Amino acid sequence: MRLLLKLLEEKNVTDQYVAWFANKEVARFSDNQYEKITFDGQKAYVRRCCESNDVDLYGVFDEGKHIGNISISGLLSFHKRAKISYVIGETSYWGQGIGTFVVAEIIDKAKNQYKLNKLYAGLADGNVGSKRVLEKNGFKLEGVRRRHLQYNNKFYDQLDYGLIL
Repeated sequence: MRLLLKLLEEKNVTDQYVAWFANKEVARFSDNQYEKITFDGQKAYVRRCCESNDVDLYGVFDEGKHIGNISISGLLSFHKRAKISYVIGETSYWGQGIGTFVVAEIIDKAKNQYKLNKLYAGLADGNVGSKRVLEKNGFKLEGVRRRHLQYNNKFYDQLDYGLIL
């Protein structure tokens, strides 16, 4: 496996990429499950990210195969902080440390390229994999928003994590 993070371009939007969000396991703890994700809609989203100075959307590639994304948003914040959000859409890659690798790469970019002071992320309490990814990368639990998220007719606490760079 040879993993690479690169800024996503419209040409990277494929039917397979769009299909990630129709997979109930992939979208289980994501607001995407409530949206109708389309090919054209996803191309427009990627285009907006490319045109924005406030967000960068990276694709995660394994030897050319697009397997996931990670975004970093809030890059223009006066406070020098940004939010990260990520998905490994190809479920055959789950459990192999890819999420941990991807977040470590974005931490490096946050420090050295974007010159940020802090990264943060929020997740549903039931999202054990994402929680583990953040904690392995040194993120600390900063707060809990009780019954803040509803997925699949169940309420979850939102766990807010942060990392001082």
